[in-house]
Amino acid sequence: MELAARLVLDGVLGPWGAVICARQTQGRGQLRRPWASLAGNMHASIVLPPAPDCGPWAVAMRDLLPLVAGHFVSEVLAGLGASVEVKWPNDILQEGRKVGGMLIEERNGTSILGVGLNLADCPGAAQMRKDHSVPAAKIRLPFFSGGPVTLLGHLVNHGKTVYTVMLDEIPPPRFISMFESKLAWFGRTILVKEGEENSYQAVLAGLSLNGGLVLRREGEESVLYSGSIFPL
Repeated sequence: MELAARLVLDGVLGPWGAVICARQTQGRGQLRRPWASLAGNMHASIVLPPAPDCGPWAVAMRDLLPLVAGHFVSEVLAGLGASVEVKWPNDILQEGRKVGGMLIEERNGTSILGVGLNLADCPGAAQMRKDHSVPAAKIRLPFFSGGPVTLLGHLVNHGKTVYTVMLDEIPPPRFISMFESKLAWFGRTILVKEGEENSYQAVLAGLSLNGGLVLRREGEESVLYSGSIFPL
């Protein structure tokens, strides 16, 4: 992420340009938590294009960009034979196990997507943080052979196509409805944690039009924008 940001400033990387590394020593995930960067896995940062200047996505992209990234990453993985879900807002799950994660950071007006995928190895239970919601696993890609660089090529080239089609053909409200089918635990009762002391159970009812998680609790709905969710 740091190198990609510097290369953007230097004019070396533009939209859909990417940086990949064999191993990170200071990998980070959501809330700057440490990210285990094991050799053989894919650790990459992709420079995302700017939001459109006009049309329905001109305003919506600011709020929905994390979901847009989850959409095109999951679509590319599906094309390689992997049935995956997105644990809101940025984890990639396969058969209930975490096989990857995403992180978006904005630097000098440019959004950079960090993607980690457990291609060759995954952290053991002892390496996971204490409050992790699901165990880790290696991703299974039945229609893919190759290493991290080849996989990154798929994410960039096919992801760009998915992104372009989305902008041209899918308005934001329809996108939200489509994305709900990718949500892990959609329609199920989950445990929600907001901060260290506030936790409760609620039904994961869907997504709001600005990308928040819609929760149903005691007959009322609320929208979660920041917090952690866990399966029950």
